[in-house]
Amino acid sequence: MSTRQKRRQHSRAEVDWPVFLLTPNRIVKGETRNISPGGAFIHALTDPVQDDIFRLIIKPPTYAGHLVVTAEVAWKSQQKRFKHMVSEGLGVQFTQIFRGDRDFLNNLFPCNI
Repeated sequence: MSTRQKRRQHSRAEVDWPVFLLTPNRIVKGETRNISPGGAFIHALTDPVQDDIFRLIIKPPTYAGHLVVTAEVAWKSQQKRFKHMVSEGLGVQFTQIFRGDRDFLNNLFPCNI
């Protein structure tokens, strides 16, 4: 088990949901690859954020609306391709999430006994 997995407070669900990262300077489209009530892994082809705190708009296909979350970068993953560093994605921790959105995410997981 990796150190990152040990630090997680919540289990993750594997998903493939569209996401928009909104910063003061730009909007970046990406894909949510896994998610929990406390955070997510976002795949984006460009390095989407230079800011500490930013907004995410996530569109789960089975949700009537969209999830609106304030998040911060927990870690970034990059890979060198053709002499350039290319973003693989980033792990984010949710800092603010509406109660209904958190309830939706909690319902993705079986009850813990």
